Amino acid sequence: MRSVHLNQAATSFPKPREVVEAVHAWFDRPPVDAARGGDGANDPVAPCRKELAGLLGVNDAAGIVLLPSATHALNLVIGALVEPGCHVVTSTLEHNSVLRPIAHRERDIGVAVTMIEPGADGTLEPASLQAALRPSTSLVALTHASNVTGSIQPVEELAEVAAAASVPLLLDASQTAGAVSLTHGRLPGRVFVAFAGHKGLMGPPGVGCLVVPDSMLPQTIVGGTGMRSEDRFHPPDLPLRHEAGTPNLPGIAGLRAGVRFVHRIGVEALGAHRAWLVERLREGMRVMGHIRLFPLAHEDGRVGIVPFCVAGWDPDEVGLVLRESFSIEVRTGLHCAPLALRGLPGEPRGSVRVSVGLGTAEDDVDLLLAALASLEGC
Repeated sequence: MRSVHLNQAATSFPKPREVVEAVHAWFDRPPVDAARGGDGANDPVAPCRKELAGLLGVNDAAGIVLLPSATHALNLVIGALVEPGCHVVTSTLEHNSVLRPIAHRERDIGVAVTMIEPGADGTLEPASLQAALRPSTSLVALTHASNVTGSIQPVEELAEVAAAASVPLLLDASQTAGAVSLTHGRLPGRVFVAFAGHKGLMGPPGVGCLVVPDSMLPQTIVGGTGMRSEDRFHPPDLPLRHEAGTPNLPGIAGLRAGVRFVHRIGVEALGAHRAWLVERLREGMRVMGHIRLFPLAHEDGRVGIVPFCVAGWDPDEVGLVLRESFSIEVRTGLHCAPLALRGLPGEPRGSVRVSVGLGTAEDDVDLLLAALASLEGC
């Protein structure tokens, strides 16, 4: 029985051949020191920045900061902008990579936090954000799409609200980068965008990115940069301002290849493929009386996520049976976003999450539907 990977929201699989070859090729050559400015024929850093800037509509590639993960990127912005006496707005849809840094700031330095909740359709209302803002609000931190429900948020309208109040917006695009088009240069206001390289961008793990709109974000990590070694202080200009130490060069080489792959196929085409699979999944599950689906905003499945519960089954039990009996890998539990299903009639222990991607075939969907049908009455 072949293995079926339906946990694409965690890490995309299989990786494109050119991504694997790019990582292997880096190890096959003598290592290069990352000049970060593009010196050296084998240095992937500057080319990767350029590819990302083109894909995300970033006006200046220097605003692409390469980090170990999206978690690092989110922590960098939250740690720098949420100070004592400040107020921060976030939502119940957020991943723990947003919730926990904010909770630590709340506990450790006494900042105030307001959480807005999505409406019945699973999206955050701009009016709710407007009502949550205060004169002391120093940051709005929101997801572009929930990693639990797959619902895509109206980021343009939310950005307009934050911009009108002159409050920076931190956007977690980990689930949308490579699946939903985003043009950073068209978003109003001061917008930071954090995302992972190993999901929709098809890269290897261990590389994350942060789009910064300016050089005003305080530095939090300083050290070696491979250049300007005579300076006592860390370089203040982008992108070196937020990069220190030896970067993950083979990972960056793989990410560059992944971004080129995504660019070649097209974000819209990749999102449409996910949406088609999600529609097929949801249609198949709706006719099963023992399956409870969760709402998907506007039935827009471009992110590729389908959460559900099985009557009489704990989500972890469903995941175990799918793995052991059908060789189908899904994700179960709270998905590192413990508040995302709050207010919805679901399991207190979370949900079963199926997530599809470019590597998912129609046959994979049919195998899952057949497996779920067999659980009725068990």
